[in-house]
Amino acid sequence: MYVTPPPPPVTRPIAEPAWWQVCGPALTALIGLFMLTAIYRFDGRSEVQVALDLSDSSLLLIGLVAYLAGAALAAVAGLLLGARFPIAVAVPATCFLLLGVLCAAFADGSGLLAAGRALSGLGTGAAVGATVALILKLRERRGALAGVTGALAVLALVLGPVIGRLLTESLGFRVVQLTAVPFLLVALVVNAVLGIVRLTAAKRAAAPASYGTPWQPASRQ
Repeated sequence: MYVTPPPPPVTRPIAEPAWWQVCGPALTALIGLFMLTAIYRFDGRSEVQVALDLSDSSLLLIGLVAYLAGAALAAVAGLLLGARFPIAVAVPATCFLLLGVLCAAFADGSGLLAAGRALSGLGTGAAVGATVALILKLRERRGALAGVTGALAVLALVLGPVIGRLLTESLGFRVVQLTAVPFLLVALVVNAVLGIVRLTAAKRAAAPASYGTPWQPASRQ
């Protein structure tokens, strides 16, 4: 009597992330980089500095150092987890950034402004880390995506003071913070859709492979 041996287990290689998965974290990162410099201006004191009566050193500490400290802290988590769990990093990062801009928009003193900038930094750092981790994990289109993303990041940093000045002179610095809200909501939707697509693709890849008819040895007469 012969017993049919069980089929050998199928070993599936770990799939690399697709290039389109970079879009979600990158969108959040670009918004965060824009908000990093949006409260500054190239000529003279910024509107937030005048409205909250901040000195140059206070604006540097609250506006820049708090933001960069939060970004550096969260970037480590983004780099470590972003390639494997890009949406799980990008969605909380977007929420942190959204909460941060709301705190900054309704700040009536340096304390709430510092908290808002720190929260925004956390969201920006996590999104930047996840974006870098995803790009480094790619095998195809890595150079093109790195170049485009880097150029957009520099553009966001440069346009922040320019657009921020235009809006603050006519509408006030709080409006600059609030203008980020609809873009962040779009980023949340984009990340959610990409997460659903990625989950669907992962389920299809994990579906059991179909096996042919097991080999049967010839019976003895």
